[in-house]
Amino acid sequence: MFNLITIEDLKAAVEAETRQQLKTLLADRLADTIHCGLQELTHVLVIEADDAECEIIEAIGFSPLRSRIDGHRNQPDWDWIEQHLGWWELLYTVGNAGFAYILLAEDSDTSPLARLCRGWGEGAAQ
Repeated sequence: MFNLITIEDLKAAVEAETRQQLKTLLADRLADTIHCGLQELTHVLVIEADDAECEIIEAIGFSPLRSRIDGHRNQPDWDWIEQHLGWWELLYTVGNAGFAYILLAEDSDTSPLARLCRGWGEGAAQ
């Protein structure tokens, strides 16, 4: 798991990442964040297949496997989802100021989050 809280964290992750698809996704999120002036309002979390739900909660304060409203399991409440080669991108907006969590979840059969994305994100854009 990569918990990229600041724009500097995101820049460092782009530089350090060796997996080309993830590097491209991170670079694109970096460019979008800067272009939109959201450097202080974006938190990126890279979730790998073996990351535990409790680790995600520790990083961002909620589980993408549960509704933030009523806690029901497998009831996603993301604001946006997109499938990329090997990854799912989830967007959770918080408040009216423009703050957002961007979750990049590895698409793996062993990941409960990836399985949830597949079930609810069918037909998501490539």
